[in-house]
This record gives sequence, C-alpha cells and structure tokens, in this order.
Amino acid sequence: MDLLLLYGGIIVCSYLLASRLRQYSEKFVFLNTVLNCIAFGIVLIMGLRMGANDEIISQLGTIGLQASAITVFVVGGSILFVSVTRRLLGLDRYAHFRNNEEKLAADSTERGEEKAEIAADAELQQEENSGTFKFTLGILAFVLVGMAAGYYVLPELVADIDKFQSVSGDLIVVGLCMLLAIIGFNMGLSGQIIKSLKAAGLKIFLFPLAAISGSIAFGALYGLISPLTVREAMAISAGFGWYTFAPSVITDAGHVVAGAVSFMHNIIRETLGIVMVPVVARIFGYIESTSITGVAAMDICMPIVEKACNEETVMYSFAIGVCMNICVPVLVPLIIG
Repeated sequence: MDLLLLYGGIIVCSYLLASRLRQYSEKFVFLNTVLNCIAFGIVLIMGLRMGANDEIISQLGTIGLQASAITVFVVGGSILFVSVTRRLLGLDRYAHFRNNEEKLAADSTERGEEKAEIAADAELQQEENSGTFKFTLGILAFVLVGMAAGYYVLPELVADIDKFQSVSGDLIVVGLCMLLAIIGFNMGLSGQIIKSLKAAGLKIFLFPLAAISGSIAFGALYGLISPLTVREAMAISAGFGWYTFAPSVITDAGHVVAGAVSFMHNIIRETLGIVMVPVVARIFGYIESTSITGVAAMDICMPIVEKACNEETVMYSFAIGVCMNICVPVLVPLIIG
C-alpha cells in the first residue's frame, strides 16, 4: 500500500508541475528518450534477478508448462471480458468514445488542424507502429540477455546473491518512480487525460472488474480440465502477477504444487505483459492490452502502455493495476481457504 501511495503521488505531482509548463512543451521532447532508457534498464535488472533466482530456474520444467497453460487461459479471459466491456460502453479500440467523434472533430478544427495534416498523421502513425515493434523487440532482448547473464555470469561476479536481489529490487523501485514521474509529466504537458477521464467517469472501474472476473472465471475453467482443483486454479489466477504474495499464501495453505505453479504463472504473466502489450494493443485494442500484466499494469508496464497506446489508456492501466493490487490480498486467501 505504501508503494501504491508513492506511485500515485509521483504521477499526480508530476502532472501538476507539467500543467504549469505547457507553453514550454517543445523543450521536453527528450523525455521520451530518457523514458526508453530507464525502461530498458529496469527490464534488464528484472532479467538478472530472474536468472539469478534458483527457484525460478529449477521450476522451468513440468511446473513451468502447467503455469504457461493457466496463463494462456487467465490472460485470454481478461482480454475477452475487457473487450466485451469496452464494446458495451461504446469505446473504440483506441479507448475513445464513439459518440464523441463529432466533438473530437470540432475540437481538431478549433486547434487549427487541417486535412493535409491528417494525412501526415497517418504517416506518423505508421512510423510509431514501427517504433513500437522495435521497442517490443528491445524489451524482449533485454529480458533474455538479463536472464542469461543472471544465470551464467552474475554468480561469478557477485558473492552474495541475496544481497544483489535486495539491492536490485530497490533499484527497480527507484527506476519505476522515475518512469512514473516522466509519464505524469508528459500527461500534464498535454492535459488530454483529464478530458478523457471526465468522459469516462466512474465507468472506468468497470474495466478492472472485467479483467478480474475474466481472470478468475477462465482460471476456474482451466481447473476443470487440468490436474489442479478448481479452487487451486482460481486462487492461482487471483494472484494477478503478484509473485511475492499469492504463492506464499497458497503454499502455506498446504497446496505445495499449486504454490509452485502460482509462482511461475505470476512471473510469466508479468513478463508476458512486458512483451505482449504492444501486440495485443495492435490486434485487439488498447484497453485490452492493459489487462494482460495484472498488478504490473500500475507500475512497470505503464511506460510500455503509453509507448504502445496513448495517454488516455494509461489511466485504464493504472486503474486495473490498482484494483488488482487491492484485490489480491483479499481474493487469494478467501478462495484457497
């Protein structure tokens, strides 16, 4: 909860600061480059941590296959439920309300945008899609390089792996704070997110509800066709990527195998989110992509969401991550008994 308050406070303060500097927005274009560098650094550290963790490496076999299977079900359920909710609420795949198209067109006219600029925007969008693809490949490469280095190189260089895990964890928190500060600052420079939030209203919280419901429902479905019980599968799916909490609760309840599967599932879900957010955003929709990562939607994956989608989608990502973070300590113990 302390980190939740810290992250939220950083975004709000950065937004308020930037909102007073909008006339100088062209002077801050370099922030996107800084954001990318920090994101790659964080992902590299995460890879190192995973590669250096014997528990993760030792469970990459049979339990890993089971964890991968339930991840497919759970993530698929989240995407499906969020997609249905988006369509029912009348949002297009870019997180814009369809009934606001005329208003948006009028606003564009008031801002002095001409038809010739629309064609230029189309070309710019193609360039951004290409940049997003390269960004995704870069993220994947840094994860894999980090894991390989963590497994083969780090033990030769670092005597105390536990201390490394502790220090690197602190570095990730610092990096996340920097990322969220840049994201909040960028949102403050444009001011668009407040307009979008007013348009969405309290309906925004229907998306976390859909993502949570889809995860657990499809987790139960997996339990019907797998060696896991339905209760175990539902508890695993309710971990939402929180691999330091959910596996411990499940294991302490006497479900050792399910606890191991939960650990691997949550690792896979977070890593999958880092890699797949741009892909899902392009194929299914922007809001759907925010449901993949679970609790990481409120921190590590927010810069990826902003890069692959738009600023409006960031608020959906943060809402989904926050609500899942709050629900994990309640749902996992409740389901596993």
